[in-house]
Amino acid sequence: MEKPLNIIFIENFHIYKKYMQVKTVGGIETNTWDVINTLKTKGHKVWIPSEDKYIPKWIKKEEVDVIAGSTFDPLTIYQLWTNKKKYNAAVVQHAHTTIEDLEGGFLPDVKVFNSIMRWYLKRLYNVAHLIITPTEFSKKSLKRLNLKKKPPIYAVSNGIKFEKFKEKKEYRQNFRKFLNEKYNVPLNATIILNVGYTWQRKGPKEFYKCAKDLPDYWFVWVGPIKDYVKKNIPPLKNCIFTGFYENICEPYYGSDMLLFPSYIENQGIPLMEAAVCKLPIVARDIEPIDWLIHNKSCIKAKTHSEFVAGIEKILNENTFSEKIMKNAYVITDELHNFEKIGNRIEVLYRKAIKIKELFLKRTQK
Repeated sequence: MEKPLNIIFIENFHIYKKYMQVKTVGGIETNTWDVINTLKTKGHKVWIPSEDKYIPKWIKKEEVDVIAGSTFDPLTIYQLWTNKKKYNAAVVQHAHTTIEDLEGGFLPDVKVFNSIMRWYLKRLYNVAHLIITPTEFSKKSLKRLNLKKKPPIYAVSNGIKFEKFKEKKEYRQNFRKFLNEKYNVPLNATIILNVGYTWQRKGPKEFYKCAKDLPDYWFVWVGPIKDYVKKNIPPLKNCIFTGFYENICEPYYGSDMLLFPSYIENQGIPLMEAAVCKLPIVARDIEPIDWLIHNKSCIKAKTHSEFVAGIEKILNENTFSEKIMKNAYVITDELHNFEKIGNRIEVLYRKAIKIKELFLKRTQK
């Protein structure tokens, strides 16, 4: 049996939450804690500097095997680099952030910002001995950075912990009651949901256009409301942006389908969450979600008219809706169940230690 690993895990979500004035950073934060908790469950020692100011004995003895990171701020780079130098440990970076992901999201889609971020991301990921990124799409994006040290990049799904999304009878009732009391949505309304930040790249304008053309349905977007929506989406009775919602299970189980019009994703965690909650899906036809198949496990759309037609088809054809719902659940279990993903991450952490030794030999020649 292999010995447990001693891991320093760098995450600085408190910076993002303060800067963005939000309670959660979304899928990146969820995945980070899933990874950390799984590593601990498997018997590995994990110290998180931002969470625990008490320094364990194994740190003081400089017995560190792996330094992992999942955020992309300057403090993260500094912590990864200084810890790498101090402990001579392997560095694993969970690369959730690509230039495509930042455009129209954290940063305005402006050429000068994009150039700066390419330069910055190259320096961030060059610290690593091994990189883990959610999809083949994000892997290709990282390869285009042409990292100088050529760390190996592995595509491993963010995954989802199924047990977090087990249905409870009160979920649907609670969400419906919330919408009724706050927005005067009828308790028996047909609700079309989306989940996530309301950045431009996430497609809030398409969401709004669908609501405008389908006035008999209620379109509800759950997630932090960003400036793009405040400035560009006019008020519409049946199009609601709720902001942060405490228990995300309630919106999934309280709605009738998911509409996911995002233009750019590294993976799209709400699609997995919706599938586990057995919610039928209409999504934009983009490369990172090629694991969902049009007319088999979801409906995919490229144009506004295709989105509208897809919504109508799901809501009016029960047999078809049931079919794609069941298929989406099965494929999500097969590809994105975190029980399987946690095992692979553990293997890659051990592999990073071997790669670090190869890097060291290379530099000594």
